Amino acid sequence: MPIRQYVSLLGTTFPFYGICVGVALLAIGIWMIYNFKKFNLNGDLQNEILHGFPFMVLTGLFFAFALDALFTGDWRTWTGCGERRLGFTFTGWLFGVVLFIFMFGGYTSFGRMFLLNMFLPVFALAQGIGRIGCLLGGCCYGKICSCGIKYPPGSLPYERIGDVCVFPIQLVEAVLLFFLFSICLKFIFKYRAVVYLIGVAAIRFVAEFFRGDIRGNVPGVVCLSPQQLMSILFFVIGLIVLLIVRQSDIHGRVVTIQPKREGVKT
Repeated sequence: MPIRQYVSLLGTTFPFYGICVGVALLAIGIWMIYNFKKFNLNGDLQNEILHGFPFMVLTGLFFAFALDALFTGDWRTWTGCGERRLGFTFTGWLFGVVLFIFMFGGYTSFGRMFLLNMFLPVFALAQGIGRIGCLLGGCCYGKICSCGIKYPPGSLPYERIGDVCVFPIQLVEAVLLFFLFSICLKFIFKYRAVVYLIGVAAIRFVAEFFRGDIRGNVPGVVCLSPQQLMSILFFVIGLIVLLIVRQSDIHGRVVTIQPKREGVKT
């Protein structure tokens, strides 16, 4: 099955990947508005989240580019004076976002866990949309197989591996991420971050076995990819968050689930 990477609208050509990224960001925005209404947040509380949101995204982008350069050893994204390379890894972005929420959340009226439980589920939806963009754009392609999808001349897979079929791992991962998003919504609010972290770690760890693109390596580690190591890290973080939530239940404490100000119902 051939893949089309671009769409023409009104005489202008747009890359499908860029369109999917835009849709993913729109989904996150709609999700925030939905939660503002769901938890009855007043203007001050909404602004508290909105003021931190751009810095959360920027922190994620910094780690996405930095960890990709670190894993691949290709720093042209940062230092290229001629040909530049746009290297990005989602696991780096997620690490930066979680790190920012842990730091920023301690200074807000909401606390870390409220922000994690609010934001993380929608990242599964957004990443799933982004993976469809990867499928159409040609990045993050799968291993060579006898029956799969083909990319046209000029695309990244064609330049690297030629006119062959590759496994559509991006589509499989997208479906699993959409399923993870729906599963997160089935759980009560305080467990959603845990479900997401453990779920996304498992999905990415397994998906790596079917990837055919170059994702770099960690010195001294030959059996696991850098993203699989990051997946293990997210799994551990998920277990730690689960222990925190369970301890709060055992001791009857509501440590991080509800915002500290009145007027917010969870």
